[in-house]
Amino acid sequence: MRQETLKYGSKGRNLLTYSDRGEQAIRQGDSEIAEAWFDQAVEYWKQAIALTPGNYIEAQNWLKITGRS
Repeated sequence: MRQETLKYGSKGRNLLTYSDRGEQAIRQGDSEIAEAWFDQAVEYWKQAIALTPGNYIEAQNWLKITGRS
């Protein structure tokens, strides 16, 4: 997903931040905080996908796999 994020510009940087902080929270054992960060990333992905539905296939798969779509 990181490669797709880079194509999304400044919002992509937010996505990286949200995703990275979510992963960091998981490593620290704080799943509640991790979910909050991932929820923020989801909102950005949904916006990106709505703007360009044919792009971000990996993100669309991640949303489906994690039950966030």
